[in-house]
Amino acid sequence: MLSIIQHTKIMKKHHFYNLTIVILISLFVSQDLFSAVKVARIFSDNMVLQRGVNASVWGTANPGEKIVVEINGLVSSTQATADGKWMVRLPEFTAGGPYELIVKGENEVKFKDVMFGDVWVASGQSNMAFRLESSNNGAEEVKNANDPDIRLFYVPRRVGKTPKEDLEGGQWDKCTPEVAKGFSAVAYFFGRELRKDLNVPIGLINCNWGGTPAEAWTSAEMLKALPDFKDRVIELEQGPNWEDDIAANEQRNKEKSEIINSSFNGLEKGVHKVNYNSTDWPVVIAPNWEEELDGVIWMRKVLEIPKEFKGKELKFDLGRIAYKATVYFNEVELGSTTAPYFAEYTVPAKLVKSGKNVIAVRALHFWANMNFEGPEDRMKLYAPSGAVLENLAGPWKYKTGLEPAFPEIKGYSHYPASLYNGMLHPIIPFGIKGVIWYQGESNAGRAYQYRALFQSMIEDWRIRWGMNYFPFLFVQLANYMDIPAQPKEDDWAELREAQLMALRLPNTGMAVTIDIGEMFDIHPKNKQDVGRRLALAARKIAYGEDVVYSGPIYKSMEINGNEIEIAFDHVANGLNAKGEKLTGFQIAGKDKKFYWANAMIVGGKVFVSSDKVKAPVAVRYGWAINPECNLYNKNGLPASPFRTDNWPGKTWPK
Repeated sequence: MLSIIQHTKIMKKHHFYNLTIVILISLFVSQDLFSAVKVARIFSDNMVLQRGVNASVWGTANPGEKIVVEINGLVSSTQATADGKWMVRLPEFTAGGPYELIVKGENEVKFKDVMFGDVWVASGQSNMAFRLESSNNGAEEVKNANDPDIRLFYVPRRVGKTPKEDLEGGQWDKCTPEVAKGFSAVAYFFGRELRKDLNVPIGLINCNWGGTPAEAWTSAEMLKALPDFKDRVIELEQGPNWEDDIAANEQRNKEKSEIINSSFNGLEKGVHKVNYNSTDWPVVIAPNWEEELDGVIWMRKVLEIPKEFKGKELKFDLGRIAYKATVYFNEVELGSTTAPYFAEYTVPAKLVKSGKNVIAVRALHFWANMNFEGPEDRMKLYAPSGAVLENLAGPWKYKTGLEPAFPEIKGYSHYPASLYNGMLHPIIPFGIKGVIWYQGESNAGRAYQYRALFQSMIEDWRIRWGMNYFPFLFVQLANYMDIPAQPKEDDWAELREAQLMALRLPNTGMAVTIDIGEMFDIHPKNKQDVGRRLALAARKIAYGEDVVYSGPIYKSMEINGNEIEIAFDHVANGLNAKGEKLTGFQIAGKDKKFYWANAMIVGGKVFVSSDKVKAPVAVRYGWAINPECNLYNKNGLPASPFRTDNWPGKTWPK
């Protein structure tokens, strides 16, 4: 047995040994966390650096540590500041490569296969995020997406209450089919066009998040200068740290998905049965009612079918139901809707009874205002001969609360400045040639507000980057939804007008897409023409080429008796109507009531009139969410929607 003295000596020896290990580990960890030179994650192998500028390279190191950055034998150096940050600016390079970029401090970081060319940030919401593989002819486009001089970087999605110093990940990749298939289709097609025209390396930074508003992409400092946002920004800054809730919010979102996919309590209660008692259910008139509903909603409509159709195959059409709906006929599921969400079904003969039959619908909506969108003239029940048996528009019974309520989900990606903080700030001031932007759908209900917000956001980015008036090119909202039978006020038209107004800023360009949308898909698949039109704008604005890059833009009006003469900029080789006659024009007198108008091209102008308006004062063109309009220049580029009046519109109070 060891003596007490021997035991004590051994313990002291082990204690010294363990303490030594702890110290060594601590030194190693400290060296890794604090002393090692680190470079921001926007830099990686295969990156493209902006040619023709003093491109910035930055990162962290030990306070006061000397940093040396070398590329192609040229050296730049600096010292890390007291907070451990450093930045150098490289000499200007012409297009070319590959090079090796070396960053030296107490350690050394190397980046291989670095090219100099033109870098573009592609930002916005879901139409910018729309994947290449989902575009028109997607499989073939992906197969051919193989260009090592197009380099792609995907910014990881992240929100932030305060500006983040670095990204959570990301890397530059050469464009291959595997990499490109999930990349932004608009960005890829834009970059492909520039590669063909310029023959220089192209870097594309994919920085977007579906469904997000412009204020989320704008810095808090800029938003405080806008009266509509100042109080909200200050409230968020002074409030609790909502970033602590992000993980719990994700869990609530999973619970919501579980309800959507798995909760069918209504079936257990028999709501899809003919004899179910729904007398206490409220009634709505479909389509397009105004009740604000949210979550899973059950709907019922009882039909009286004549006995001669018993055992006969029938068909019915409920029109378009917003978002996913599951449809039942006499207790049997006929199917679920998928995009574009039209509910057209054939009822097997064995299900059809004489007398009472029932259609039940389990519908869901994520953002309230759930409704059958129609149109009304589609909503019919048809006999085998094709004759209409019953109009399915009109009264329907509905019930909420049969399924669990959705848990409250916080839309942190919608918070003012949240995406600027989390996704944009960490990549500034990476050298860029310019920005392409596709967003606006999420701000359409506040289109008047967007006039100041969008222009402020553009100015904000330019100030932050410190690269003067770099080109900022954007996509005007495409046509979408039903074509209106009569002229009326429209929020999407007003949002397009707000986008048009942004052309007042220098070095801006707009790709008009009023002719390439899809009636019932907010994500049109023709992204090739979007990229091509953006590239035309880039060739003119960013590269100074002598090209026609815009369709006709409203310039001025002149009233001549009972007609109004409209003049345009960007007429190029002349105006042209695609179709038998020019369409899309409305005209109004002092009563502000608009009528469809006759329009005629004479020279480089359009003359507008109507027998219903003897003393016209205002003209509108393409003024609808989905207008029938066909004015182009002879270079094949569509005219932007516009109006000559400034009367308060649908979104004026908002």
